[in-house]
Amino acid sequence: MRARFARGLTQSPVTVVARAFDGDVGWMPRIGDLVTVYSQDQDTEFDIRLSEVVSSGHWRGVVYAISRGQEVLVTAEGLEIDDVVEVMREEIAAVIPCSHPH
Repeated sequence: MRARFARGLTQSPVTVVARAFDGDVGWMPRIGDLVTVYSQDQDTEFDIRLSEVVSSGHWRGVVYAISRGQEVLVTAEGLEIDDVVEVMREEIAAVIPCSHPH
């Protein structure tokens, strides 16, 4: 997972090594969906609202929530809530679909 814009101490893009998941599970996230990405090193959970397709299997979104275990965080691993990040399909552990118009 890579931050396109990161506020706070770094003032520069940040890369978080995400845990890889099976990208061939039969679902494809869509714009508006809330996806979960876990960091590999610290077991930090990032919930991200997808806002744009960058390319096939690659999205841009906004960090919606951060947690580690039962602890809710505002910042972790150089990222903050509301930072814009890019995620790849193999980094996505779970998807909560938004209601899409038919």
